[in-house]
Amino acid sequence: MINSAHVIGMGRLGRPLANRLEEMGIPVHRWSRRASEGVTPLSAWPPRQTGDAVFLAVPDDAISEVADQLAPTLPSSTLWVHHAGAVALDILPAEDQCRAVMWPPMTFGEGQPPDWSTLPMGVETDHEPLFQWATKLAPQAFRVTATSRPQLHLGAVLSGNLTAAWIGAVEGYLESLDLPMSSLRPLIEESVRKALKGRALDTVSGPASRNDRATLDLQVQALHTEIETSTERSKLSELHRLLTNLILEHHGHPTLPPFQAETGTH
Repeated sequence: MINSAHVIGMGRLGRPLANRLEEMGIPVHRWSRRASEGVTPLSAWPPRQTGDAVFLAVPDDAISEVADQLAPTLPSSTLWVHHAGAVALDILPAEDQCRAVMWPPMTFGEGQPPDWSTLPMGVETDHEPLFQWATKLAPQAFRVTATSRPQLHLGAVLSGNLTAAWIGAVEGYLESLDLPMSSLRPLIEESVRKALKGRALDTVSGPASRNDRATLDLQVQALHTEIETSTERSKLSELHRLLTNLILEHHGHPTLPPFQAETGTH
């Protein structure tokens, strides 16, 4: 179906995607903003030879602009693919049978090529042959729609980015107390492993799950220490209350009351 391709963007996704296509026996012309070994700058577009497909591995807010730049020089039969989780399919300048979104809900590390045999790939397209081809690119490809893809993308942000943000908040708290985050790594890894088996809130142990109010009160007081001079501590306190109440409610316990600072007797 695809015998040659242009991959636009040589970032964390574009480069391994180009490598994967070449592994599948598809000649690839690599493009980026800047020239480098084996990569042509987009300023040199149009190409001398057209490809069957264009894969837009560029930032979300650049997809439309780059597609509009390239489209006038390509045949109408060209297949167009972008890889964003929250950008509409119809932003691609092609008929329904010639376009698709192939979005991997995954983060890519520098110098760490993905395992394409296990990589999940959400595919939105109205053209069945394109979906079938996507299962060759990534065998774990699955169907998504214009509705379910942004919903799943939000889930990816909530479970991926915000998990990292939460760990970062805890890391900052411990650093402010000169305590090592590394000592909690086994706990974090085991907690995540258990949670990913399903029904994550059922796997939670600790003071909130058993409604240990004395310990919870101590935690609340600790997070409010010097809160007026610590914006980060204030944010962590808010997150602690929200997530603790989520656990308490799930296990049938009353939620935490509004915080009231202890007052001394004069």
